[in-house]
Amino acid sequence: MANKGRSTPGLFGSVNHYDEHGNKIGHSDPGIFGGYDHYDSKGHKTGHSDPGLFGGYDHYDDHGRKTGHSDPGLFGGYQHWDSNGDPAGSSDPNLFGGYSHNDSQGCYVATCVYGSYDCPQVWTLRRFRDNTLAGTLPGRAFIRTYYAISPTIVRWFGRRQWFKNMWQGVLDGMVKKLNDSGVEDTPYHDRSWR
Repeated sequence: MANKGRSTPGLFGSVNHYDEHGNKIGHSDPGIFGGYDHYDSKGHKTGHSDPGLFGGYDHYDDHGRKTGHSDPGLFGGYQHWDSNGDPAGSSDPNLFGGYSHNDSQGCYVATCVYGSYDCPQVWTLRRFRDNTLAGTLPGRAFIRTYYAISPTIVRWFGRRQWFKNMWQGVLDGMVKKLNDSGVEDTPYHDRSWR
């Protein structure tokens, strides 16, 4: 899972943000009507986040343009989406408060098993997700559930060999069936399915 940094609680409800090297890159202060106002490391306002209708947050830049949103996950974390509705990473709660942030590539069991987001097996599975699962209501529900659960599962177990071995056979069989049915395993760029 590729680390994008962390956020830790500050004073009076604020949140401090750090990059993957531990350098402070900014902070967020509670907004007047809920949500947060965001600032860079020099104190310049970079945007704000407002509470979403069903939990989570809608994110805006300093000009008020929507830049994405975050949906709550099942284990207290968040799944992030960019303004096009594409996955943009996840945030998982830390044991002593705050969150660890990860890029979208680290949030999938298949990426953990095969070691890369860009390999033939994962290209096959991503095509199946975008061209088949995303075309139905139950498929989209499965995708959202998967994105809500998988970051935490991979964070907890992704470095354990038994976890990779357990999923390797299942995924190999699925990929073979998909390839045999005509799903390509060539380089692929994700489509927005939201």
